[in-house]
Amino acid sequence: MFEICYYSTAANDLEEYDVDAILEKARSNNSKYQITGCLLFHNNEFVQIIEGKEMAVKTLFSKIENDPRHRYIQKLYEGRITERLFSDWDMAFYKFNQKEPKNYGKSIFIDNFLTFSELKANSTIASKLFWMKAKEILVRI
Repeated sequence: MFEICYYSTAANDLEEYDVDAILEKARSNNSKYQITGCLLFHNNEFVQIIEGKEMAVKTLFSKIENDPRHRYIQKLYEGRITERLFSDWDMAFYKFNQKEPKNYGKSIFIDNFLTFSELKANSTIASKLFWMKAKEILVRI
């Protein structure tokens, strides 16, 4: 098994329907190629960890690097793993509802998401970097 964690900023013209298109394609392809992981998109920033067979993960990352919807891509880490951290997640995503009073749903999601990160026992270098970058993105106002 293999994993890659990366960070990027979204292209200036990225719209909500672009993120929906990314998710739709990712869910389909990830299942087909047995790739799991987690994608966080917030405040025009992406952080993602992808895991699976080495060639499949590297091929996917190469496509991401050439995707014009991503800018300033930084590979945070890549390496071998003994087991998947996100074995049940083809692609998890949560859309914040801007109409909620004082972003109540957002606060609950962030708390739950970060608590989940602390409960995962089989952490890897990539997953630690993913959670660190995710927390940095989520707590920015």
